[in-house]
Amino acid sequence: MQLFETLVQWLTTHWVTIIVIFHISLSLVTSVHVLLFKENERTSLAWIGLVILSPVVGSLFYWLFGINRIKRLAQKKHPNTLKKSFSQQGKQKKFTNIPKNWHSIITSGHSIHSINYVANNSIEPLINGDMAYPAMIKSIESAKHHIVLSSYIFDYDSIGRQFIQAVTVAHKRGVIVNILLDGIGIGYGWHKSDRALKKQGIKAMRFLPAISLTGIRFINLRNHRKILCVDGEEAYIGGMNVSQNNIVKLAENPIDDVHFKVTGPVIDQISQVFIEDWFFATQEVLQFPQYRATPEKNNADRPVVARVIQDGPDEHHNRIRWTLINALVCAQKSVKIITPYFVPDHTLMTSLHAAALRGVLIEIIIPEHTDIWFLDWVMEANFLRIMEHGIKIYKNTRPFDHSKIVIIDDIWSFIGSSNWDARSLELNFEINLECFDTALNSELSDIFTLKKQNSRLVDKTNISSLSIYRKIRNNLFRLFSSYL
Repeated sequence: MQLFETLVQWLTTHWVTIIVIFHISLSLVTSVHVLLFKENERTSLAWIGLVILSPVVGSLFYWLFGINRIKRLAQKKHPNTLKKSFSQQGKQKKFTNIPKNWHSIITSGHSIHSINYVANNSIEPLINGDMAYPAMIKSIESAKHHIVLSSYIFDYDSIGRQFIQAVTVAHKRGVIVNILLDGIGIGYGWHKSDRALKKQGIKAMRFLPAISLTGIRFINLRNHRKILCVDGEEAYIGGMNVSQNNIVKLAENPIDDVHFKVTGPVIDQISQVFIEDWFFATQEVLQFPQYRATPEKNNADRPVVARVIQDGPDEHHNRIRWTLINALVCAQKSVKIITPYFVPDHTLMTSLHAAALRGVLIEIIIPEHTDIWFLDWVMEANFLRIMEHGIKIYKNTRPFDHSKIVIIDDIWSFIGSSNWDARSLELNFEINLECFDTALNSELSDIFTLKKQNSRLVDKTNISSLSIYRKIRNNLFRLFSSYL
């Protein structure tokens, strides 16, 4: 008892010294970790400043939000025996329908991501949930063997319940159903959807649960992929979550979006991404049906050359960024971008300006107002920097536009789940399709033109004349754009 009282007295006398020593020790260890593992100099300096100037709290923020632990874990949890080989075998295949000035992108593309480009694919744009959801549910209803579905948000609303009903009926007739929902995204629907799915006996798992004995350190790393594959015959990817807000005609808070139906051999690459994610979340290896070419599937009316680009804070880090840079280098005439959030880093901004300096017409469509108010301020802070060298920005005045499309010249396009911001390019697990096809680009350009008709051009004069309050506010939030 006397020893305990002595200890309490000592702590009472020296608590300030103890806290100072603890802060200095923790700050030193954290700062060394920043120096060793952070690549960006400005980010490193910001973290070290926060760690030193915010005792304990700064270090806590760094260990929770500043470390990419997934990179090491993914390498452990994705053994090579799990991965099917989609890598380039032997001599690179030449695609006669791709212009010669784009042949170099095939070579450099394999260096960025050693996954085959495959021909004889069909990519069909589906506008809003009004078109996408009926097609997806029809595919689920026609499933014979296996369904895999991944979504960031899966609301328990009229649309969510339709999907739950469709997969439940498929499950009861013997179809294997695997559903993977993000640990944070499922919270938008108060976790009702996964509970309803499990109640029907369907395997519905969470990718990096927001709260668990081991998961709190992953709270900043989210699975943003949207994947539906049915029997290896049909697949759907894009930016559309499962939510009645995407039914624009009926929604109270409508969201414009474009999803894509995919048929052809690239489906195997899409389903493989789900297989790896499922294994990461459950340690279970799925046996999903492979695409089988038949005479009617392998014909000239499916001319799209495509491949999957997966990205995330793991072994696939930076592949979307480098794919975009690679394509911008090849641009000769035009670059058209539709994105809900446009906060490119310095490297991407430089690549866009370099293309603009070569005379390439660059047009970007963003929403008039996003669903994240402080990102509106960050984008506004960047407008003058972006619009240098003739780059044009349009604000879409329709309901919030969540579409994610890049169109370069009349041949290359990039579609999928990723935005032009740090969260997509650094922190989220994303999936995109890199496509070559003039007909697809023509369809996507028509979509771009329609959205442009509902948009207004951002004027430099109006941005320059913003009040000093708005300029200070916008640029203050811009300082945190790497973490938003």
